[in-house]
Amino acid sequence: MLARITLLFFSATVVVAADSASPEFFEKQVRPIFADHCYECHSATAKKVKGGLKLDTPEAIARGGESGALFVAGDPEKSLLIKAVRYADPDLQMPPKDKKLVAAQITLLEQWVKLGAPMPAASNQLSVISESVAVARTNWAFVSPRDPAVPKVADADPHWTSIDAFLIAKMEREGARTVTSARTSDSPIARTRPSALLPRAGKRTLIRRATYDLTGLPPTPEEVDAFVKDNSTNAFATLVERLLASPRYGEKWARHWLDVVRYTDAFDSRGIGGEADVPEAWRYRDWVVNAFNSGLPYDQFVMQQIAGDILATNTPGRFDTNALIATGVFAFGEWGGGDADKEKMLTDIVDDQIDVTGRGFLGLTLACARCHDHKFDPISTRDYYGLAGIFFSSHILPGPGAKTAGSPVLRIPLATSADLAARQAREQRVSELEKQIAAKSGVTLLTRAERGQLNQPTLSALHPSDGTDLPNAVANSGDVAINFLTIDLPAHALAIHPSPDKNAGAAWVSPLDGEVELSGRIADADGKCGNGIEWFLSHGTNDFRRGKFDNGGRQEITPTNLVVRSGELITLAVAPRGKDHSCDTTEIELRIRERGGEREWRLPQDVTADLPGRANTGAWHFIAFAGTPPRTLQSKLSDAEKEKIAAAKQELASLRPELERKIPVAHGLREGGTPQSAYAGFHDSPILIRGKYDRRGEVVPRQFPSVLGGGGQSPIADNRSGRLELAKWTANGGNPLTARVMVNRIWQNHFGEGIVRTPNNFGKLGAPPTHPELLDWLAHRFVESGWSIKAMHRLIMNSAAYQSQCSVISNQLSVAGDPANELFSRFNRRRLTAEELRDALLFVSGQIDFTMGGPSINDLATKRRTLYVMTIRSDKSNYRSLFDAPDAQTIAEKRIDSTVAPQALFLMNSPFVLKQAGALADRVLKREGDDAARVRWLYELLYSREPSAREWEIGSRVTSTESDRTAAWTRYCQVLLCANEFIYVD
Repeated sequence: MLARITLLFFSATVVVAADSASPEFFEKQVRPIFADHCYECHSATAKKVKGGLKLDTPEAIARGGESGALFVAGDPEKSLLIKAVRYADPDLQMPPKDKKLVAAQITLLEQWVKLGAPMPAASNQLSVISESVAVARTNWAFVSPRDPAVPKVADADPHWTSIDAFLIAKMEREGARTVTSARTSDSPIARTRPSALLPRAGKRTLIRRATYDLTGLPPTPEEVDAFVKDNSTNAFATLVERLLASPRYGEKWARHWLDVVRYTDAFDSRGIGGEADVPEAWRYRDWVVNAFNSGLPYDQFVMQQIAGDILATNTPGRFDTNALIATGVFAFGEWGGGDADKEKMLTDIVDDQIDVTGRGFLGLTLACARCHDHKFDPISTRDYYGLAGIFFSSHILPGPGAKTAGSPVLRIPLATSADLAARQAREQRVSELEKQIAAKSGVTLLTRAERGQLNQPTLSALHPSDGTDLPNAVANSGDVAINFLTIDLPAHALAIHPSPDKNAGAAWVSPLDGEVELSGRIADADGKCGNGIEWFLSHGTNDFRRGKFDNGGRQEITPTNLVVRSGELITLAVAPRGKDHSCDTTEIELRIRERGGEREWRLPQDVTADLPGRANTGAWHFIAFAGTPPRTLQSKLSDAEKEKIAAAKQELASLRPELERKIPVAHGLREGGTPQSAYAGFHDSPILIRGKYDRRGEVVPRQFPSVLGGGGQSPIADNRSGRLELAKWTANGGNPLTARVMVNRIWQNHFGEGIVRTPNNFGKLGAPPTHPELLDWLAHRFVESGWSIKAMHRLIMNSAAYQSQCSVISNQLSVAGDPANELFSRFNRRRLTAEELRDALLFVSGQIDFTMGGPSINDLATKRRTLYVMTIRSDKSNYRSLFDAPDAQTIAEKRIDSTVAPQALFLMNSPFVLKQAGALADRVLKREGDDAARVRWLYELLYSREPSAREWEIGSRVTSTESDRTAAWTRYCQVLLCANEFIYVD
């Protein structure tokens, strides 16, 4: 039993991400470089092959040329290819004639060699597009699923389902084939009677397996006990129904889908929440969770992601915000938003969208046809650019952005056009009322400073009547500093700027009669230019403090006591210094505290605080004035004028609460190409030769790949992108791929391997299905169920195959008979995913917070589920990646399992794990009973079983050897949490 608590210490296997080390990397990254820069001299089409080297087939590349092998796999420094492209040897420079590759291309070749120079296994110099589409359609993946009859199996177990019949029939065929080829009856399959196959796992194993599979969490001891005692024939089916009804189900299965669509909460740790980031990504994550929990049919799940913005307005008088949020799937791509070559960036965005559509929904590597006809599948560049036209006629950016800056990501209001128009009317009325109040007050004022959203500055003109932007106030409500023009504005900061003839000031309107204490600070926010800052502080019309300092300087406002009356102003103002006012943006801070009272007013906090809408508390006004500031905002007014101002203020007060409620926004796709670019509007795309935007070829109509969509497709109207047509075509039951791809994903996430073991690639480079008839049968049941994912869970989980044992016994099918478990003759043991491990630690320690939804949290120590911990694409060294969560920039088809020493070190030393061990120990010690009962409860909680006598003895001895019982139980709990039995599921 001691083996059950073996720690993950010693293995240090290094595993390379499948997406990077696959032939796709060669096809998408390396072959285009060879084609553009090398084929002229090193291919079958070259007039004269130089150096005996060809680079147009895998065999030729591996063979090398007269100078020897091109590369040493895994070692760029010893590779001839890398030496040549680096120009390290003056006698060996390729490409020659001063046509050296750019640094990014050399880096890609270095990465390719470092990964082992992966290439397609078979030679395919000529494109398969030379085959007729009719011939290509005979491939199993492009033939519509047929509905095969369920096989008849002799000596069948009464608990077997149709799924089991398909699996047993395949086992029997494999057994007969083995006997025939070996002319012996020693085959493990041949020796096994059908009724002895797929032996059922124990009930404790089954409830732990099913609970982790559907919720990502372990069962409680009470749940295990109830299931073990339930002797009804439908006990397991009842368990499955309970788990499918849990809100935890959607959180678990959403994570599977988020892996596929390269979900991230932020692109780069340096710009979290910025204009070029995706701070509203969590809305898509929550949409996926809700889609699984609510049982959204998969065809609708697909359609809403591809064309949800169009579907959102399909019902008159109703706006479906969820459908619009679903298109956020296309906003998480990897395209290099800071690329100065914005035209290339737009083509990269479309390529990413085609890639996620192809691999995610159709299981096809469509993006491999960007630069040339697909080398293995019947997808031509015409097919690629037929799809590209659809996505070029859509946009996720409000514009390409400046060449030297990141490109902003679209923020789409989740409101109807009527709601937006009504809000705009209210905002216009508020502006009019403010101007009326300002005009009658004798000063130009703005009664609120607008917060800068998403770390971007928001400029508020303080003199709107003359149409200029000066004087002004600018606020940064973000958590990081921002830089614009020559200005550096810290997080949660406020700055003001005068005009040539007007001062800019922040005025506090006293709400009290009494004494206040004020202090503050003033600093040059634009120290790169200008002639310094001049400022003054006034009480009413009297200046009581003045100062000036040079560029980049700052001054403290020492604490001062003042007696004020209600309505009087205290004004901190910046004046134009001499004739040069252009660089006088000035950061200000001011604190006013009621002496003898609790009230306090602070700038910039009252303006930039994280409150709904405009955050000004109402005491602060921003004013523009010439000469001396007014004593009050209503000085020298008649009673009639004061009444008009009071009425305007009353109306203003009634309008503001509605405006303070922010309209939520989401990232997603909209109709029409990217504004302010060559792709604005709706249009077909030309073929971009070699994938280069500046080499335009034939214009092709927007359409679907001919091998799937057929010929004679209806043209797409000029006033729409074609995404709705694409969505309907993809989610059609007659599409040969969509249902197959999804049922294969569901099967894989239950069994650890799919029927097709390359779930993102059903093409020729992918693995063929191990059980094609079963895959087709499941696809038919999926469509017949109304595309119900939960129905597929029920169908799969109630099979004997799902409920079978992980281990094998001597008289049953052995590992030797099915080493890769391609026959699904046993259940695959699996390690907990990164999310499951962390969530399980929180769950058993009693610390987990089941709050659902909302913005992600950038803190691993949070008690929320790991689904809600922020994923940052640029962060490659985090907890999730340590435990093999996929890189958030890849369209991940499945997770790998590595076993490396840092995993064990994390479990032994991480403050997070130590804290959970301590909390678990506290739970144990609070339980009634003796230590033996506590050890038993721990084993039931962590492993869903009772301890053995030996384990009981060890637990009792370990926890009773020290006087500090809390410390002893904490160490014991940590040992149990580090055990393989906690980390693996049978």
